[in-house]
Amino acid sequence: MSQVKTYSAQAIAYIKGRLLDGTLTPGDPIRETEIAEHLGISRGPVREALQSLLQQGLVTGLPQKAKFIRHLTVQEIEDSYCLGGTLEGACIVQSLERWDDKALAGVAEILAEMERQSREAAGLAALSQIDEAFHDALLAPCRNRLMAGIARNSCAHISKFLYYKCWDTLFSPREFYQRHEVIYDAVRGRDARHIQQTLLEHYAESGRRLGLVCGRREE
Repeated sequence: MSQVKTYSAQAIAYIKGRLLDGTLTPGDPIRETEIAEHLGISRGPVREALQSLLQQGLVTGLPQKAKFIRHLTVQEIEDSYCLGGTLEGACIVQSLERWDDKALAGVAEILAEMERQSREAAGLAALSQIDEAFHDALLAPCRNRLMAGIARNSCAHISKFLYYKCWDTLFSPREFYQRHEVIYDAVRGRDARHIQQTLLEHYAESGRRLGLVCGRREE
């Protein structure tokens, strides 16, 4: 990896870190010079980092113009979650023939760990990694890796970065576990229509709540 790439990755990590700790919030301007000076690097890698974050949906702005942390409308948040639920459900249904006892047992084990962690968690931030593991396990049997990738990325940037502070309190830890238990039960039942409806409802409710609390109202 070239030094420029290394510096660019450093800038990406720095900006994402500021989103997670609340220093940067949706709508805030991103000051290239301040970031470069703070990290002790030139502005070139910072610009490269911003282009990467723009592609990830975290940053908005025109070429050669100021960049801002993306602030989504209520509709954009809801649409992103609807897409995520629709595609994840489709991925599971497409791979139902590969859901043997071993695959189900793997998800059940993750779910049991989520239940244990939910008893001690103060908020959803503490359950972020087990949440990732759960949904990764649901998508693992799907051979259509393009669809699986889009399913995971359609709203991950929203909950895990842009509106992380809001996502942390979207549900109680107990509710969070129970919502994932419903998904597991649907997959175990192997009814394609029920699986798709369950995943869509799971994501739609998250998107509705997040949009209500954090989404930008269109003028």
